[in-house]
Amino acid sequence: MGKVHRICISLSPVLVFICAISISAQWNKKPYTELSEKEARKLLNDSPWGQTRVYSYPSNAISDFSPARPPGAGSSESSSQFLNIRIRFLSARPIRQAFSQLILLKQKGGQALDPVSAQLNAFVTRDFPNDIVVSVDCDATALKNEYWSFKTMLDTKSLADLKLKTYLSAKGQRTFIESYQPPERDGFGARFIFPRTVNGNPSIPPDSDDIQFYSEFSEKYKLNMRFKTKDMMFDGKLEY
Repeated sequence: MGKVHRICISLSPVLVFICAISISAQWNKKPYTELSEKEARKLLNDSPWGQTRVYSYPSNAISDFSPARPPGAGSSESSSQFLNIRIRFLSARPIRQAFSQLILLKQKGGQALDPVSAQLNAFVTRDFPNDIVVSVDCDATALKNEYWSFKTMLDTKSLADLKLKTYLSAKGQRTFIESYQPPERDGFGARFIFPRTVNGNPSIPPDSDDIQFYSEFSEKYKLNMRFKTKDMMFDGKLEY
């Protein structure tokens, strides 16, 4: 595990931006450039490729985000504050499409300048033949201390911190993290990078029912999220 490499999928600082909520299989049905802001945000945060882990305060209860029933709705938790941890397969094309569309929508009139369009096209269309990239970021309602605490951990963690505590699992087969990149100024979050093959075999067997991302990121934040492979098909291909 001595090799160190970087996954260059950043965009220039001018493209810094966003986060936030839910999705259905409709995203295969129209060009990503026709997604509304709400749809793109849903794709990033509650979709087959991007999910949200919600930490509720002051109770500190943990729950999975449900678009049908937002955290605290209709309960005594309605006055709680929340730290949202976003876990996304950045190497999956739909996630990159959603990020790109949000950037386009922020441009005047929805039209990007030529250099930006070229960057976005390269970002969306590139392949990941050797790596699986999971990005992790957060946002919060108020909760400045918790937000900055988690952000600081994202900035300061190293591969050595995560090496034996972070993996992808499919059909009982664990693939441990190979590289870690702290957040850059592109707004995508920290990159957890895993090999796409191990000893010549796919890290994710083709007949896997789900993919589990697990990271004991800290004693307080043990990130554990499952993604259903049957829902991760996109343009006839399993995207992750």
